[in-house]
Amino acid sequence: MIKNSVIALVTATALLGAAAPAMANSLTGVSDNDFNEDYVLAELQHQGINASSVEEWGSSYYIAFVTDETGAQKMLYLDPDSLKVVR
Repeated sequence: MIKNSVIALVTATALLGAAAPAMANSLTGVSDNDFNEDYVLAELQHQGINASSVEEWGSSYYIAFVTDETGAQKMLYLDPDSLKVVR
């Protein structure tokens, strides 16, 4: 009886130890992607695009929220590699 309890406890501890690194990212908000909003904003502003914020939209696009010369708000779809407008 004690032997079975010890084996079960060791197995449970091993499983929890293996799951801990996977859970750490979701608990701390750290992810494996390399999207950096501040960097993308700086690059867009360097290109003359008046972006106020930018978001990652799936793995295919970045979306920049831009104020044009008339003061209107627009969304620009950007290629994540080149930061060129795609639509």
